[in-house]
Amino acid sequence: MAIDTIGKVIENFCTEFVNFPYLCYTEHGLHARFYCLLYNALPTNQRYIEWKGMKICVIQKEYRTATNLGKSKRQNWDIAVLQPLQEQHGDRNYAYDYLSLNSVIEFGLNAGEKHLIDDIKRLCHRESNVKNKFIVHLFRISGPGRKRISHRDVSPNSKKLLKLERVQELIQNNDVIVYFGLSDSTRQHQSGVWRLDDNKITAL
Repeated sequence: MAIDTIGKVIENFCTEFVNFPYLCYTEHGLHARFYCLLYNALPTNQRYIEWKGMKICVIQKEYRTATNLGKSKRQNWDIAVLQPLQEQHGDRNYAYDYLSLNSVIEFGLNAGEKHLIDDIKRLCHRESNVKNKFIVHLFRISGPGRKRISHRDVSPNSKKLLKLERVQELIQNNDVIVYFGLSDSTRQHQSGVWRLDDNKITAL
């Protein structure tokens, strides 16, 4: 699995969101849109694996976490990309629910700091079973008041809005990459896409 392909699709997806923020009504709609873009970007010979005689798509929506990751029960990843079969670990009789993951992409739409922190903790948990960890954190801003395009948007003064420096602070010493996209129809904030790791912030 070419990790560069996944990164490029994420960049294109975030750029599309900033330019056309109302293509999808909800975060779940964005998951579906991203799934479509990633599936189409993969070479046809990398889209599926065969496991125990069954054909399985390498891209999975709501794939279960390997363990409870410190919570009361197992959770689900927004988008998971399975490892190629030859790179799966352990006994070949492992359950379909515990396949090794090449990549996981967690999403947030108009979500605050608590949501981002939870995504970081789960992805970076020592039992996450995830090789490449990505977070796509998006903000869609309109308004205020009756000028708000959708009640799902946040206002330009929302306390949920995060600064890039704060996002980078939260991922310090964590092996995770955050793509931060912001679309503001009020023009009170700079619209754009940024890639953040624990070393630098890069405008895309």
